[in-house]
Amino acid sequence: MTEPEIAAIYFPSWHADRRRDAYLGDGFTEWELVRAGRPRFPEHRQPIVPLDGHLDESDPAVMSGIVRRAADAGVSAFLWDWYWYDEADFLNRPLDETYLALPDPAVQFALMWANHDWRDVFPARTEGEPALWWPGAVDAEQFDRMCEVIVHRYLVEPSYWKVDGAAWFSVFSYETLLEGLGGAEAAAAALRRFRDMARAAGVGELHLNVLNHWFDVDPAELRAVGFDSIGSYGWGDVMPLDRGPTLAYGPWAEENEARWEAEAARQSLPFVPTVTMGWDSTTRVHQDDPMVVTEWPHLPVVVDPDPDRFEQSVRRAREHVERHRTPPVVIVNAWNEWTEGSYLEPDERFGDAFPLALRRGSGR
Repeated sequence: MTEPEIAAIYFPSWHADRRRDAYLGDGFTEWELVRAGRPRFPEHRQPIVPLDGHLDESDPAVMSGIVRRAADAGVSAFLWDWYWYDEADFLNRPLDETYLALPDPAVQFALMWANHDWRDVFPARTEGEPALWWPGAVDAEQFDRMCEVIVHRYLVEPSYWKVDGAAWFSVFSYETLLEGLGGAEAAAAALRRFRDMARAAGVGELHLNVLNHWFDVDPAELRAVGFDSIGSYGWGDVMPLDRGPTLAYGPWAEENEARWEAEAARQSLPFVPTVTMGWDSTTRVHQDDPMVVTEWPHLPVVVDPDPDRFEQSVRRAREHVERHRTPPVVIVNAWNEWTEGSYLEPDERFGDAFPLALRRGSGR
């Protein structure tokens, strides 16, 4: 069997975007939230400080360094959070203008269509629903136009990541996909059209993967709609909300590792495991509001991220893939989700301990 490859989710929110500027002011990036972080309980480690500073990922030299470091850590591909709202790009400039301009990048890329609602959590308030900027659901007409962009702008690129010969494409939310397209039958037709577009463009076959909001769905439905595998965006859906504001990494990892086996037994679709190094989304919440645990982004903080235990989780994910003969992929959430405390890039607390742990755990 092929040795599992590492696909690290890449979150492109560390550059200025004109559509976001209209809401938050010129030049806003999520570094502003990271800088504003402060301790919310005793021994809470905030603010998180990136070792290399608050870099602009749209700078070609910065992106070149990001790719080089990820390759050194054993990452085969970035699973790029890709946004498309109201028939227009959002946060895609570092991919389109910077990454794709790199000559022969050492890390390939694939898209994870982040088809969730985009709400104002910059920062969120404890009371009230965050304002909706753009809905994530798209109808069939917009879906087809979006797929034309995806096929001809991205899938034809030599650096687009393929698994067992098929171009990998992940969908964040199954629920939102069905909401926009009008149900499972319509979604199946839309995904067939997507596959036909890819074949007609010379891309070949697609591997369609869904990461969230499939948990209560009959596995036969997911297969009938046209998905090839399932997984999870991170470990947030297996996170206790009734144990207070803090969470220990080791037991959390064990719960998620057990979930891999449970899903492998339940599902008729291959389950792709995801690993993560931690969680702290308190910088997405207004720092003057009381800390409460309810739902994202008001979630518990993992207080003891552990590079050695993370390495063990990576090894267990590889073993799971080999044991169940699933697609040879382990997903990492995330390379750079600084605002949610889920990142591998070096910081002042751990240095490069987590990228080194990933390299060891991945067998690279």
